[in-house]
Formats: sequence, structure tokens, C-alpha cells
Amino acid sequence: MRLGGWRSALVVLAAAMGMFAGGVLFTRGGPVQTVAPSGPATGPSAVTAVSAGDLTGAINSLQARLRRLPEDQLAWAALGTTYVQQAAVTGDPGYYPKAQGALERSLELMPRDNAEALTGLASLSAARHDFAAARAEADQARQINPYSAANFGVLSDALLQLGRYRRSFHALQRMLDLQPGVPSFTRASYAWELRGELRPARVALERALALASRPSDRAYCEYYLGELAWNAGDLGEAGAHYAQGLREDPAYVPLLAGQAKVAAAEGRTELALRRYRALVQRLPVPTHLIAYADLLASLGRDRQARRQEAVVVATQKLFEAQGVNVDLELALFDANRGRGATAVRAARRAWDTQPSVEAADAFGWALHASGRDRAGWQYARKAARLGTKSASFAYHRGMIEKSLGRETAARRSLRAALETNPYFSPLHAARARMALRALTRR
Repeated sequence: MRLGGWRSALVVLAAAMGMFAGGVLFTRGGPVQTVAPSGPATGPSAVTAVSAGDLTGAINSLQARLRRLPEDQLAWAALGTTYVQQAAVTGDPGYYPKAQGALERSLELMPRDNAEALTGLASLSAARHDFAAARAEADQARQINPYSAANFGVLSDALLQLGRYRRSFHALQRMLDLQPGVPSFTRASYAWELRGELRPARVALERALALASRPSDRAYCEYYLGELAWNAGDLGEAGAHYAQGLREDPAYVPLLAGQAKVAAAEGRTELALRRYRALVQRLPVPTHLIAYADLLASLGRDRQARRQEAVVVATQKLFEAQGVNVDLELALFDANRGRGATAVRAARRAWDTQPSVEAADAFGWALHASGRDRAGWQYARKAARLGTKSASFAYHRGMIEKSLGRETAARRSLRAALETNPYFSPLHAARARMALRALTRR
């Protein structure tokens, strides 16, 4: 599969179809690939556990191996990488210091030419949203081993969040060339989605699903097929993919988030609330907590919403204490609650460290919340530079344009938001409709 040039969607789609005839916080990278220990003493246990998706079993096996062979630098690298994946699966940032300790131990044992540990450190830095460090570490690993598909995946992720899109797509193409599997095709899907090319994005995910052998990988692919449908406002297709994902792997918790927002959009409020309660109990990460708080606020359940917002703040502090940068999430959270000054400070930090289209959107919205609409509009335009079909981006831009008195542009942006996904937010979709009606009456 060739990603091709900046806009060669038709060429890529044709190439993808030919191949198909013959598997996070922040990028769609697919399952983390751990490093298998080497040497004659290597048994199948650690590798088999990872292949079965049993991260706890993998960690236990690696720890047992390291008790026998404490100087096995590849086992330390594998353990650190598995801790990174465990943090993603459980939403527990407490695994990050463990990952760092294991990866640094691997580098102590083998300071030179240790590509596996450097790739592990790059994945850890990306998980903590330190994308500059992730890029540097992945570049170091690439110089040692220029044939690691997993490393090119992490490098592509980092470059994407740094706003270096052309270089990110080149790194992703190299990953596809080396290993056209679930992690590379799911990343390719996200690259197309960012550019507003939804058909090749869906084809890439379908290719990943066709290649997926583990239930967890199939559930992962179904989730993102559901997300593509959700982002396009297709509740039926989205719900079908989320349900199929849970049939594949009932333990894949993000699918509950998909089902919760579909239930809310369909007006099945109590079901949506039950699903959100189950979700945040099992995976209490800021994204899910904020979505639950927004739904409660949209229903006028202000006391419950405030309780959830307090949990959001506490959770963000917990993530920050473990070295995770949550400025982007914090900026949008505060801007949506009218805390403009705080939102701007967080958004500026996010833009300075990861100048992506998502950070541009957050900065523009934060500036709007602080009354600085002219500056906010400049960043809203930066957010649109790839052609991403995002209802939230269009809504933010439209509301800024409305505040600036640019009524024709505001109508166009707000219509685009609601045509893209009329259910994009339980709070803001209704506000978009009200603003559009007010503009249309003038």
C-alpha cells in the first residue's frame, strides 16, 4: 500500500484494493509490539502470552525470566514496552515509571546499539505526550536498525503530533513497506482520515481487520471502524461496529464509550448513563470522564456533572504526576467551561510542544473562550489546513466566525459541523443548531 503524495487518494485506494484482494492517549497506532527475549534459554511463554493479549501473563513471564537472567537487556526492553501497553489498556499511568525503569536498565546493560530499548523509550515518551523526545529516541533507534517497522510506527506517531505531516507520512510508508500488518494499516487509516479522505481510511481499516488474528486486534479495528462511522454521523453503522467489537473481545473497554455516545444520540438517555458509569469505572481516563460530564451537563444534571468534573481534575493531576502532558485535554476542558485564561495557558503550552491540527483547534477555541476571537480564528484556520472532516473543528471555527460578525462564513462552518455529524457533542451540537438558526433568521 502506497500512501503516495499529499493528495493522491485515488492512486492509493486502487493500490490498496489490489492488495486487499490477495492491526493510544492520541494516535491510531494499533497494538504495541513487544520485543521477544533472545538466546537459547528463551521459551515460548513470554511471546505466547503477548500473542494471546495477556499482558499480565507477559509481565509475569518476563519478570520470572529476569530473576533467572537479570542481565538480559532484551528482556528488560520487552518488559518496559509491555508496561507501556499495560498503561494504555488499564488507563493506569502508574505503569509509566515502571516502564522507564525497565527501559533504562536495558540501556545500562547495553548502552550502545540497543535499538529495542530506544524504541521502547520512544513509545513511552509518546504515551506521555512528549513527542519531541519520542522523535529523538525513535531517530536514534532508526540509525541503529533501519528495518524496524515498529520503530517507524512510533516515529510516524511523533512526527504527526509535532505537525510534521509530510515526514510522518514518509515514515508511515516505510512501516507499510516493511510490515503491512494491523499496526501499519490502522495508522494509514488515521493518516487518510486526517486529510479528509474517508473512503481510503475505511479501506485501510478493513484491510487491518482482515489481517487481524487476535480477538483484541479485531475489536480494536471494529472500534475504529465505528469511530469513522460515528464521525460521519452514521449511528447505525457505528453501533454495529461497536457491538461486533464487543463480541470479538468483551474486555476492549473503549467500545463501551462508542455504545454510550450512540445511545445518547438516539435519545436512550438512561442506557447511555449506565454505559458511561460502567466505562469510567473500568477505564477512568480524562477523555471518557469529560464525555460523561458533558452528557450530564447537557441533561441539566449539574450537581452530578460537577462531581464528574472534579474527578476529571483529580485524574489529570494523577496523570501529570506520572509525567504525562495533558495540556491539550485541559485546554479544551477549561475552554468548554468558560475558564478562558486557564485554557489559553494550557493551549499555548500544547501548541508549543505539539503543533498539530488538534492543538491548533484547541488553541483557537481557548482564545475564543478568553474573548480573543481574532487570534482564535487564525488558529481555527490552521486546524483546517489538512482538510480534516471534523464536526468539532468546524463548530469551533463557526462560533468564532459568528463572534467576529463573519456571518456567511459562520453559517457555512456551522452547517458543515452539523452535516458532518449532527450528534458530535451532547452539549455543543444543540448550541450549533441554535447559533445556525439565529444566523439564518438575520
